[in-house]
Amino acid sequence: MAWYNEDNPETLNFMVAGNTECGHELLQASLSAHPEIICHGDVLHEKEALRKVEHEAYFGESGRVPDWYVPSYLSMEQYLNNKIFDNTLHEEKAVGVKVSYHHFIAQDLWDYTLRKCRHGDFCLLHVQRNPVACFVDYMRSDAWPHNTGPLRVSQNSVAVDPKLLVPFVRNHLSTALKVDRLCEDRVVVNYHELLLDFRGTLEKLFKYLDIRYSSACIPNLKRIRRRDVRSSINNWKQLQRELPSDVRELLESPTLL
Repeated sequence: MAWYNEDNPETLNFMVAGNTECGHELLQASLSAHPEIICHGDVLHEKEALRKVEHEAYFGESGRVPDWYVPSYLSMEQYLNNKIFDNTLHEEKAVGVKVSYHHFIAQDLWDYTLRKCRHGDFCLLHVQRNPVACFVDYMRSDAWPHNTGPLRVSQNSVAVDPKLLVPFVRNHLSTALKVDRLCEDRVVVNYHELLLDFRGTLEKLFKYLDIRYSSACIPNLKRIRRRDVRSSINNWKQLQRELPSDVRELLESPTLL
């Protein structure tokens, strides 16, 4: 069982925030590959089995008493405070965790994150992507709730329902704005910049974190799915006709990557 609550005032704590399919998983994996950083991935996942695997991959087997996040046992805030932040097994200089938009909303993490920001030795890495692109890749993923049986979406071609896209985009934008307002000590990582200049974006990020760059992060470039979002939407003209102007602008944006 891992030892927790180590007093390590020199450890930087951070969150990697983002929406589904926005690229924050890629950034989390890239940061965690650095020898001086641990950035936990699915320790907050909806499925307990995945939370347990992710937690024990770093901290080791839990024994009879679960150390991973169990909502009926402890709150998400307690888990982050007592078992994630500042707890390093290999003297890493920074400890981070991936936190999705739905975690902020469902677990009401706004005040908690704000307190962490005000306390110091904490920063927020906010990954942002064109929400239309997020939605299309969400439809392509196994997490898409309608992606079963005869309704399964093709990986190459999707028909986007405007009635589903519009609220997704607007919720994405409002949540992104709220996340950005939480913390002055933050950096916004644009997905299209990460896609076009992976190494350069990471080098800037490590300079911001005051941690030396490591080439160990580069293999994660293979995780980037270089798929043309625009050409995979097979009802493009319908969307141009039916979408409200604010969402249509994002549909036609050069950041639709």
